[in-house]
Amino acid sequence: MTSSAAGSGTLYHHPVLLTREQHADRRVVPVTDWRIAAALNAVPVTFAEFESLARELPLAFVPAGRDGEGRTRVAPVALLGLSEGENLCIDADGRWIGTTIPAFLRRYPFAYATADDGAPTLAVDAAWPGFNTVEGERLIADDGQPTEFLKQTLAFLECYERDTLRTRALCDRLVALDLLRGGEIRGELSGGRRLNATGFFMIDEQRLATLPDEAVLELHRSGLMAVIHAHRVSMGHVQTLAARLSA
Repeated sequence: MTSSAAGSGTLYHHPVLLTREQHADRRVVPVTDWRIAAALNAVPVTFAEFESLARELPLAFVPAGRDGEGRTRVAPVALLGLSEGENLCIDADGRWIGTTIPAFLRRYPFAYATADDGAPTLAVDAAWPGFNTVEGERLIADDGQPTEFLKQTLAFLECYERDTLRTRALCDRLVALDLLRGGEIRGELSGGRRLNATGFFMIDEQRLATLPDEAVLELHRSGLMAVIHAHRVSMGHVQTLAARLSA
């Protein structure tokens, strides 16, 4: 049984910029039912959360286009399922299975955006039923200023954006050092059936072992060696997902 790396599920259906004029009366109910992500078999992650996520989920790399000079780019993802359109980290009642939810999901229904004047602002998924005028956390106070909840949300998203940019730069360094190789992620299902998920990149252990000392020192100082270790540890959780698929 073979599947591909990235699913086609969509989380945001109608993102709009949040404005005082249009959304002064709006509230947001925080997400507790994660069935909104039921069709996502992988989500982007940042290196800032690699260590915590590696304790529960497989972490790998996927193609992410090319840079301005035509070089391949990659991005880290957390695997939530082993087949397209399948999330094995949500139970029948929409509860998350595990203790750590990737930041990409925790930020929902918000997303970081840039206004026409270049100022950082928020976008919100207007299709989210919890984005309403009746219940939940207020977004705009009576004086027209952001509420404390909205300020905290923006701070979280700004931190997430910084982590994303740093992760992108460090991924470029992994590519430059030729430390990634294409490969399959394999799991064993009930009855001895095997599942092979293709389209991923993983650390090339042979290449890592032959790096010159100065490159190894760079990996330690940049934090990439810790990322590599977390990636190695995380791959043991492929079988955890396979066991859920077999249950």
